[in-house]
Amino acid sequence: MANYFEKCKTSEELKATYKELVKKYHPDIYGEKGNEILKEVHNQLEKAVKRIDKGFKTSSNYAETDLNETAETINLKKELLKEALKHAFPEGALFALYWQHGLRPANHRNPLTKHNFSGWNIWTLEIEKLQNGYQSNEWSTFAQYKTAKNSVKKGEHGTYITLAIIAKSKKDDETETDEPVKEKIYYKGYTVFNKEQVRGLDDVTAIETVKAITAKKEPVQKTLDLWSKKYEVIA
Repeated sequence: MANYFEKCKTSEELKATYKELVKKYHPDIYGEKGNEILKEVHNQLEKAVKRIDKGFKTSSNYAETDLNETAETINLKKELLKEALKHAFPEGALFALYWQHGLRPANHRNPLTKHNFSGWNIWTLEIEKLQNGYQSNEWSTFAQYKTAKNSVKKGEHGTYITLAIIAKSKKDDETETDEPVKEKIYYKGYTVFNKEQVRGLDDVTAIETVKAITAKKEPVQKTLDLWSKKYEVIA
């Protein structure tokens, strides 16, 4: 398999090479096989960027707060997403477009496990955030929210991401060998939900309050008045 960025030594050379590769292997010009080639191009580009442009990081340390982005930056990200979605591998395309424009993805993280997402999962979550207009960068699984006594809103759909698990083969204790321990990578898929897809504790309390009022069979008008006061919280 060709190493498309092997000869690149600067960020400028990377950008020029990437543009030429996209033009050459675009499916409209090269055919259907161009999609697979460009997917490999994006995979190699990520490694090449880390090798040359060490200032470009796709993740940061876990933080409770986020840096504020201007409306101009958000609009630019949305425009770049439209272009990325034209590719068979939109995550890789979005990575390349962000890199070319000096942009960073959000600090996508799991607030319940205190871990950051990594790899292409960052870009999958970035796409979902932009498409749905989420303000939050926090994502957790259905089970994790349930453990934290929160519940996912009815009808919400999660985002599927993958976790790479590295398994090392065990050496035979009776056999001494200088051969390196073999590693196998397994991928486990799971679904996460954005914090804005979850009903918080305040919402749950409000719903229980309404149920309690109904159970007491209080006058209809009084019940409706109380419901109106709580409605904004429930919605």
